[in-house]
Amino acid sequence: MNKTLLNQALKFKNNFPTYSQTTHFNELAKQYQKENDLYFVELKLRHKSKVLDWEIFFIFLSEVGYNGKIISSFEDIECLLAPTTTRQENIENTGDSKSRYISVFDVVVIFQDANEEPKLYKNLDEIILNDTPILAVENGETFLHIYDVASKFGYDQYIYLGGMSNRATREFLKDKNVTFFLDYDIEAIRIYDSFECRSKSFFKHPEIENYFTSTKYQNEELYRKQLSALPTKHDELQWLIDLINQYSAVIEQEVF
Repeated sequence: MNKTLLNQALKFKNNFPTYSQTTHFNELAKQYQKENDLYFVELKLRHKSKVLDWEIFFIFLSEVGYNGKIISSFEDIECLLAPTTTRQENIENTGDSKSRYISVFDVVVIFQDANEEPKLYKNLDEIILNDTPILAVENGETFLHIYDVASKFGYDQYIYLGGMSNRATREFLKDKNVTFFLDYDIEAIRIYDSFECRSKSFFKHPEIENYFTSTKYQNEELYRKQLSALPTKHDELQWLIDLINQYSAVIEQEVF
């Protein structure tokens, strides 16, 4: 594991680092781009760096930083870099879906049909789909109760993302009709844009503005942390950008 590479990669989380902050990352990324004839990150001396393709960004980190084992999110990196005891505690703490990394999940899809128990699928041909869009759910706590939360809106098939998701889930969704149920925050915009699907949409809870107006649900600390990555315009998610700007806060999906 290349800890220096992964530590510098973390600087891209909700941020645009300067060239000098990621010198080791820059060297390896340039070499990777040249060898594979692709371009996933913009690196210029005395300029801020910018990731252009997040899927390839995490593939690069998996192949170069972790010997081909899958890294699919910044949470994966943080858990890998944590002390061994902390990582073990995260694995055992099933209540915190965002902070645990279990390698078995790298090659499987977690899918739930209606109110049945979620199942792990390695053979994706075993997943039987109906004609309704799949609801892709970001957070584990929400996924555990997803039928109660989402069935009243017409969704009855669900897939677990766990943030940026693993490669198996991304590949599975490429030819599917998908609705994304994510946090209502700035990171969610990046997650949404990173997925390729036959068709996709972002689930807009009918009462979302009521949640934004309530200080009980507003997360101002997370808003400030992510603010530098907030885009000014978005063809599909301008309504979300406008809410975030209006209330200077974000909403996590667990509140539902």
